[in-house]
Amino acid sequence: PAMYIGDTAKRGYHHLLWEIVDNSVDEAINGHATTIEVELDPDRKGATVTDNGRGIPVGTMKKYNKSALELILTTLHAGGKFGQGNYEVSGGLHGVGSSVVNALSEEMTADVYRDNEHWTQSYVRGKPKKKIQRVGETRGKRGTKIHFRPDPEIFGAKASFDVDVVRERLEAKSYLHRGLKVIFKDPAANVREELHHPGGLVEYLGKLVDDRKKRAIPPEPFVFEKEDVPRIELALTWTEAPEERLITFANGIPTPSGGTHEAGLKSALNRAVRSFIEVKNISIKGVTISAEDIREGAVALLSVYVKDPQFQDQ
Repeated sequence: PAMYIGDTAKRGYHHLLWEIVDNSVDEAINGHATTIEVELDPDRKGATVTDNGRGIPVGTMKKYNKSALELILTTLHAGGKFGQGNYEVSGGLHGVGSSVVNALSEEMTADVYRDNEHWTQSYVRGKPKKKIQRVGETRGKRGTKIHFRPDPEIFGAKASFDVDVVRERLEAKSYLHRGLKVIFKDPAANVREELHHPGGLVEYLGKLVDDRKKRAIPPEPFVFEKEDVPRIELALTWTEAPEERLITFANGIPTPSGGTHEAGLKSALNRAVRSFIEVKNISIKGVTISAEDIREGAVALLSVYVKDPQFQDQ
């Protein structure tokens, strides 16, 4: 399992949820969904993710004599992420995400609402209980609902979802994708919360600065957006904090280990400030300014969308 989800402890347990959520987010990134709902089970050991996207295809794949849904949820590399033009950009595990989650779950049920029909199929540890079933008509409802419970034989009987970790990740998604509404439900605490941040990264930056309780120095943050591929969004300010904080994302996925996009931001910041010092002819006698000095107190959010990304863990 660690080859696909990092480990079989807390990080891996939550990674299963991120995979299902990221599939729904990919529908949103590419303009097919506007709402994602994540509901934890009452014991917090399982979760349900629902979106209003196109719905996973359910037609029979003649070559395999299986429905497309079963193929996607039980076969590695059968997902629709690459090669078929389904997604302009994507952040899931490249066609293995859903099937890995299914294999590592003691149970999973998929409900698909597509072409005015409701279909369902259930699985145990990655194997279908029976063939896909048509439940009935839906009258215009569309999307995908996935419920799963990670396998206690793999993750241990005590493992469960951490509410704070889940909520924080979902809130980040709602900032990253401005048009997206994320609904978080935790029945154990009687919580239903709508996360919707039309201000995007600028709003997120304001929250980060407030959370750190260190005053921002420029009155307005620096904002940069580029729409053509690779799509780039940046929100940046400097604060009175002694350290830097750069939070970066690729295709909506957090990249805490950095990457070429983060390295590029650091070198661009260095170049921009140095050229400003030269143009304005600012000289400070006896002081050599390093790149670390320039980034001191900086708080930045960088989000890039690239085709065929390479993620290290994969």
